[in-house]
Formats: sequence, C-alpha cells, structure tokens
Amino acid sequence: MAILFRTTLWLVARLLAFGAGLSMVLLFLIVLLNALSRYVLGSSLPWGDQVPVFLGIYGVIFGMALAYLQDRHVRLGVILDFLPNRVKERLFLVVDLAVIVVGLLLVWSGYQFMSSRGGMRISGLSSTVRSLREVTGLELLNVFGTLAPYQFAIVLGGALLAVAALLKFIERIVCLRSPTSEVP
Repeated sequence: MAILFRTTLWLVARLLAFGAGLSMVLLFLIVLLNALSRYVLGSSLPWGDQVPVFLGIYGVIFGMALAYLQDRHVRLGVILDFLPNRVKERLFLVVDLAVIVVGLLLVWSGYQFMSSRGGMRISGLSSTVRSLREVTGLELLNVFGTLAPYQFAIVLGGALLAVAALLKFIERIVCLRSPTSEVP
C-alpha cells in the first residue's frame, strides 16, 4: 500500500509540475511571438494579450497545488517554531482539513460563477474564435470566445488544492502512526 501511495504522490506531483511548466512555457512563447509580431510586422496577434493572462492563471493554479503537495507553500514559520512537535503535527492536520474544505468551496463557488457569467464574450478573442470556427466547422470552439474556460480555473484550482491537501493529510496521518516517522 505504501508503494501505491508513493507512486500516486509522485504521479500527482509530476502532473502538477507539467501543468505549471506547460502553462509558463506557452505564456512565454505567446508573449515572445506577440512582441516579435508587433515589432517586425507592425501589428500584434489579436489574441496575444489575453491568452497569456489566462495561461498565467492556470500556471499559478497548478503551481499552488504543487506547492501545497510538497509542503513548500507560504506559512507563518515563526509561530510554528514556538510550538511543541506534537501540537505542530496536529495543527498541520487541522490545516490540511481546512484546506480541503476551502478547495471544495472553491470548486462549488467557481462552478456557480462560471454558470452565471461564463457565457460572457471576450472581445479580444471573438474574431479569432470565429475564424477558427469557420475554418474547422467546429461549433464547440465558440466556448473559447467566452469566459467559461478561463473561469474554470477557479473550479480546477479548488479541485487540485483539495486533492493536494487530502494527499498531504494522508501522508501526515501515516507519518504520525509510523514509529519511524518515515514518509509512506
């Protein structure tokens, strides 16, 4: 069972790192192409200003969950230094449970937000999406001209954060019950 859990942690961490890295690479490439287009051709890409913003949001979402999973997130370490280890370990468990709840609330509220406002059009992407739809004949592409896929970052971020906190909670419980305090 420990091997399965370690493998799951490894796979989830790699998936989160890949998502964060891919988002940042695409963001960099689009900004570079947009800058080159602006200075060489005299005009920017029609979607070159808005898509990097959305990619940056997704990159932060993946990075946030990865940081929590690896216990590398921001915390008030000064306060923790004054607590006994047993209290500190239990406090971490309480925080993990609270983060799971917060993640699930983000999923719910993000879905509500996306449902109510997701159909709003993005002016900078409308012409690009229309052109892509005409070339491909895929009506499904219309969704990328709305806010829904970009507001979905709230839902995805909440879900990823809840999963990362759940895995961290399980890891801490196993460490507390283990006489050697080894990570499973």
